[in-house]
Amino acid sequence: TALLSLVLLECSREQVNPAAANANELVDFYCDRLADAPSVPQLLKGLVSLQQFQTFSSENAIKISKAIFESVKVQSLQQTDRYIVFQIFDGLLKRQLNALKQMGSNFVFGFVQVMDGEKDPRNLLLVFSLVKYIITNFDISEHVEDFFEVTFCYFPITFKPPPDDVYGITADDLKVGLRECFSATPHFANQAMPLLLEKLASSSGNAKKDSMETLAACAPVYGANALTPYLEDLWDGLKIEIFHSTDDSLESYALDALRSIVSALSSQIVAQSDPLERFLQPIIKECLENLKEPELKLAKHGGRILKYCAMASDPACNALMSFSMRILLEQYRKSELITQKKAILEVFMQFLEASRTLYGSIDDVIMGDQVDQDFVTPLLAFKDELFEIFSGSLITTNEYSELRLISLIGLYSMILIRQFLSDNETGIVLQYFNRVILTEYDQEIISRCYFRSEALNALANIAHYKPNVVLEISLPTFIAHLPDDADSLQKNTMTMASNKKFATYNTALDALAKFAIEPLLFQVFVDAVIKKLNNIRSETGVVSEYLQALLSALYNILLKKADLKHSDLARYVDILLSRLFAFSVGPTLNNDDQSMDNVFLDLKILERVAAIISIITRNLDIEEQSNFTSKMCKLFIEGDISFLAFSEEEKQTYIGSFKPLSTASNSFQQNLLILFAAAVGSIRPEVPIPVENISKFLSDIGAISLSTSNGIQRNALLKLAASILNKWKQDDELKEFVQSKILVELKNHLIVNGQVDQELRRVALSHFLWFTKALLLRVEEVGYECTGIILNLFNDNSLGRQASEGFDILVGEDDFLSRKNLKHNYLIGLSHLLRNVPKQLWLNELPPLFPLLIHSLSLPDPQLKTSTIDTFYMIANDASHIISEHVTTLVPLLLSLSQMNEANTMHVRISALRCLGVLPDTVRFDVLYPYKNQVVRELVKVLDDRKRLVRKEAVDCRNKCKLVAVITAAADTGILSGVVAVTTTAVETKNAVVVTPQPLTINDDDIDPSLFSPPIKYYLMMSIPMPTKYSSTLSTPQQQQTVVSMPQSSSSSSQPLQQQQK
Repeated sequence: TALLSLVLLECSREQVNPAAANANELVDFYCDRLADAPSVPQLLKGLVSLQQFQTFSSENAIKISKAIFESVKVQSLQQTDRYIVFQIFDGLLKRQLNALKQMGSNFVFGFVQVMDGEKDPRNLLLVFSLVKYIITNFDISEHVEDFFEVTFCYFPITFKPPPDDVYGITADDLKVGLRECFSATPHFANQAMPLLLEKLASSSGNAKKDSMETLAACAPVYGANALTPYLEDLWDGLKIEIFHSTDDSLESYALDALRSIVSALSSQIVAQSDPLERFLQPIIKECLENLKEPELKLAKHGGRILKYCAMASDPACNALMSFSMRILLEQYRKSELITQKKAILEVFMQFLEASRTLYGSIDDVIMGDQVDQDFVTPLLAFKDELFEIFSGSLITTNEYSELRLISLIGLYSMILIRQFLSDNETGIVLQYFNRVILTEYDQEIISRCYFRSEALNALANIAHYKPNVVLEISLPTFIAHLPDDADSLQKNTMTMASNKKFATYNTALDALAKFAIEPLLFQVFVDAVIKKLNNIRSETGVVSEYLQALLSALYNILLKKADLKHSDLARYVDILLSRLFAFSVGPTLNNDDQSMDNVFLDLKILERVAAIISIITRNLDIEEQSNFTSKMCKLFIEGDISFLAFSEEEKQTYIGSFKPLSTASNSFQQNLLILFAAAVGSIRPEVPIPVENISKFLSDIGAISLSTSNGIQRNALLKLAASILNKWKQDDELKEFVQSKILVELKNHLIVNGQVDQELRRVALSHFLWFTKALLLRVEEVGYECTGIILNLFNDNSLGRQASEGFDILVGEDDFLSRKNLKHNYLIGLSHLLRNVPKQLWLNELPPLFPLLIHSLSLPDPQLKTSTIDTFYMIANDASHIISEHVTTLVPLLLSLSQMNEANTMHVRISALRCLGVLPDTVRFDVLYPYKNQVVRELVKVLDDRKRLVRKEAVDCRNKCKLVAVITAAADTGILSGVVAVTTTAVETKNAVVVTPQPLTINDDDIDPSLFSPPIKYYLMMSIPMPTKYSSTLSTPQQQQTVVSMPQSSSSSSQPLQQQQK
């Protein structure tokens, strides 16, 4: 039987001849054999395989089911065999459902008997899914009680998976499966409701949670008729969890259950009085009563209850609004207490949120979702009154600040509801928001309620949904706060200095950077910025700061548009970039350094222009990038200025030539290569550089950068050359260039031969670093060779410091060469790779990777830092000699990462302390000795960390640095090392050493710590008092003899006496 079942299991269904594979005979054979109890496990395996054959018929399905029901005592089988039984039924139900339906209630009853008493969670997951499937597809009316009893006996599930559970089954998996069984049929309602109410009244939090989640799932299925007899008990049970629960999660579950019940009561019409109204009346009455005392916690809970009831259905929302809104409005008008007004406004806010959830938001209109135009919130009847209340509270500046904040959010919520406020009403709200953003400087409001921030966030969201209204109302207001010329800028600055409540241009720009993102708004903003840049170009400190702020706002908006994948960025090559190039290039064309006072010659301005060029270029498609790159090469290589959008006046003024690559041109033209590098460095690798010979072009700009005295020009050319090299497609030409220009010419400049120009060597090293970075990012093998050359320069007196600092170039982020925001992913991957491959594979490759790992600790990503520190921990244990070479850098870094600040998460601090703690056990004492005071001193600060786990790790780490375990003390030569370490004479006997100590004066400066065994080493290193057993012989002038018993091992007796005397 076992052999036959194995053959059936391994047999390929596709290769079996259907005519030959007659399943009837095999099914008959297997079903007859099921009476043989010892053979049942093997027979079940064969049946699983048989039902997958094409010739398996509906008669076979019925026969197998009956045979299992009649012959197999499922409860007596092992767990794996029971699982196979349920697998058989799973296959039969999915493949032969119609056949099993012919068995009718016999199949239902038979399955109930099979599953009865099942306890294993692995089996129960499958059983629950089968129960739901059977309930859905079979008539269980004759066996409702049987089915309910064998399923509800598992409720509530208290399963706790073992720590080493390989199956990954959780209690939630089982709870969801069981809940789906209960909610699969309304037949369970009569049996389930009393039991669920009983569990709801339980003292167990888990039982309460499970019962409320089950009520939420079952109420829509059981329906109003089944729920009506229990309405009072349901409200009494749920309100306790909402009003008085100490666990917020239980309140959330109770509210969900309440919403589900109200929804179920709304969906059916019953013969007796309306159950929805009967259920809601006491709820509304109790909640409104609680609102009369808003300072109590019950008021807030009451507001949430009303919200969830209103969200349940349209009838519920109408009933609730018609009953409560008039009462609440009347209470608000009569109330003189600010706290009570605030509580009522919060309820109005809850109603608005419920309306947005139930009736749709403005987002549904934007997305084009089909909605019923007549399906509108009953709050429309109270819109004017709500608008008046919220507006009045908001614009009254002496009003309670939190009341104003709720009013602001309330108006914003009204805009978000579909078909609620008109565009005119939205415009009025925007005027309020404009006033708040530009004139509100109440420190109490800003600090406590984030008032202006909320208004700005609301305005930004409204701009997304209603850009036309924002274009008309808000955008002109904020642009008007930006000075148009130097005179208005000067007045703005003076007014700002004398009036602290005057809105600065920075305030307006911050707001514009938030909401002027939509294409319609951004186009108008760009036009305004260009106009202002055109009017203000004289070089003064105030003007420079203003233009930097304008360009920074432009860049921030472009960055957000790029993240949102806006498609309108390409049009700003001609609209914006051509004008920015004109502003930057024009003043340099007269070639007169003395008369150039244009603000666009300021390097800070150029850097911001370069950033704008870069972000726009990166978001062009390949064809657009190719066209733009061609224009850039014509401008900067050939001096063709036709791309620049000069005005007629500028064409008459700027008449000189443009040669930024020439060392003879003025310094301002040379500086503009920053813009060229930004443009070319931001293109895709697929975009060709429109020059005849890339190798010659790179050689030419390399020669210019070696000879120029302008550091800005040189750095721009180096970045440009590295970017082109990084994206060079022709591998053969690349290899030839690297061999001839980098590994020969540049390398020769680095070698000291006779009288060498040290300045030329430093410049050549800068070239070498950037070219090496480009090659490393291409993962070229020669890049690692170049890295080795740089490492060898560390010992060079002239270039050593520059070479070591150059690793910041090699591993630092760079938009021209590195993919944005991806490098940390590779570094995390490297850390995981090193920790999960055999040591033998990475040991020889680790030294060149170590600087990358060190650099990872300086990046902001906490996951990267934690992963890297854990890698160092592993290396310290497996390859401590490599750690020893980098202790100078690593120890200070780990100490800084152990300190409590925003950048160091708890996990980072714990990992840093664990890594520090392992160093004394793995790294040689003489390497760590210089850091003794620094380590102990810095660790004292960590002992005050807010997190207990960090403090615990800090104590353990500090103890490791100050104390050494007894096991370590016994490791040296098998005797008490502390005594031997300070003796001058010792006489060896058969089983003991007689030690005669001599008085010694210990001075740290005279000690070679490597001579001492571990305990003495660490007491000396940490400058702490030694235990008496070690220190007594150091301070006693009298001679004494100490006999130390020798271990009986041969290794101890064979120790050379000279070594023991050391």
